[in-house]
Amino acid sequence: MLKKRSFAFRSFRTQRVAFFLFSVLIGFQIYLDRNTLEKDAIDILAFDAALQEQIDSAKSKKQQLRIFPFNPNYISFSKGYQLGLSLKEIERLHQYRDSGKFINSVSAFEQITQVTPSWIKQYSPYFKFPDWVTAKAEKIKKSKTIEVKDLNTSTAADLTQVRGIGAVLSERIVKYRKRLQGFDELDQLYEVYGLDSLVVEKVKRQFKIITKLERVKTPVAEVTLEVLLSIPYLSKSEAKKIIGLRTRNRNLSLENLRSEPGFDSLKIERLALYLQ
Repeated sequence: MLKKRSFAFRSFRTQRVAFFLFSVLIGFQIYLDRNTLEKDAIDILAFDAALQEQIDSAKSKKQQLRIFPFNPNYISFSKGYQLGLSLKEIERLHQYRDSGKFINSVSAFEQITQVTPSWIKQYSPYFKFPDWVTAKAEKIKKSKTIEVKDLNTSTAADLTQVRGIGAVLSERIVKYRKRLQGFDELDQLYEVYGLDSLVVEKVKRQFKIITKLERVKTPVAEVTLEVLLSIPYLSKSEAKKIIGLRTRNRNLSLENLRSEPGFDSLKIERLALYLQ
């Protein structure tokens, strides 16, 4: 006959099973918690990296925005250090300023301080020179871009744009140009009566000989007195003299006139514009 198991034995077995199940549950919970912590740690690291990147970017932008226009003549040692200048470059600037001089252009700053071209490219847009320096630079720039006009096609009104030439002189220049049948060189302006040499130099800066008029040159051996009188470089007596010389020498040329009194090299050169 089988013996019945006691109540105490069955209770102990139940407790072992319950303890095993409880241990499994605890282990599974620890496993879940560990995986969650690792995942959270990875997320936190990624968030920290992104946050640091944003902070660095903000710092960089903030530093860039702190650069305001400045006069490079007054860069101190601390300011120069912030701008990335070396001690030698700052000292060169201060030595120049100690001599009582001022830097008034980007090129002058580069030459005196001997900074690198990359530094000039980065910081020169922030240079702010006094208004009078800027105005002077603009004036020089405009003077360099003056439109050059053709002296042989310009009107009297165009000529009055030159300081020192009024209505009277401008008309006189136009009339002389007509008499010459067009200017061949700017130095012919010195021949205009009443036109000062300083004014001529101003005209030369604003006018050039662009259009040259074609002339029909007459041989000296065939020229008439009427034609000779129309040449602005001959007086009436000189024209008659040439006719007299040609009467005695039918092969008379400009070269023959060089030996005659009053016919110097310049006069022969001018006559060559009309005679051959």
